Amino acid sequence: MSEELLPKEIIIELIKIIPSILWVIFLTILVLVFLKPIKNILIPQLSEIKAFGIEAKFIKEELAKAARKNPEVKEAALDQVTHRAQRITSIIQGARLLLVNDIPEEMINVQRILQSLGVIVDVARTTKSALNMLANTEYDVIVSDMSRDGVPDEGLRFIHESIKRGLYRPIIFTVANFDPSRGVPAYAFGITNRVDEMLNLIFDVLERTKG
Repeated sequence: MSEELLPKEIIIELIKIIPSILWVIFLTILVLVFLKPIKNILIPQLSEIKAFGIEAKFIKEELAKAARKNPEVKEAALDQVTHRAQRITSIIQGARLLLVNDIPEEMINVQRILQSLGVIVDVARTTKSALNMLANTEYDVIVSDMSRDGVPDEGLRFIHESIKRGLYRPIIFTVANFDPSRGVPAYAFGITNRVDEMLNLIFDVLERTKG
């Protein structure tokens, strides 16, 4: 009698586990179908996180180099700029900046930082070449030195000429020595002698124009 029931018991047990087997098969199919899309989404995101970790380190190092001339710039200020750069990278990528400076090598660290964030940086060494570039290219922001080619207020002449020609764009002045009591020059977005303030001013402009 027990021998006759054995096949039935086996069949019953098989029937009980069939749903589990079907679920395993179903989940296996799901994994096979969606594994590639998941990898395509997840892996780039993980790579971006890792990449920005490297990029943040690069930004901090370049900031530290640029800030050597400004001993009053503390590490907390450099951290703040680095964190802000991380937050707005997707906004400012592709923005275009015109750097007007007769010695652009002095701004090489700032150039490297901006380029690492996806900002296109063009350089003009003279007011004349800067005006020509403004006439032919759309820029989001300008960073200009104040004293250029031996003229202490060449930056002011440049800003007035750009307004006169209808080429004005938000402009940030960099100076060797900044006197807050003199305020910000007319029509300028800002003026500073600190690299952290300069980058924050650039970010302010780009967030308004690109955000």
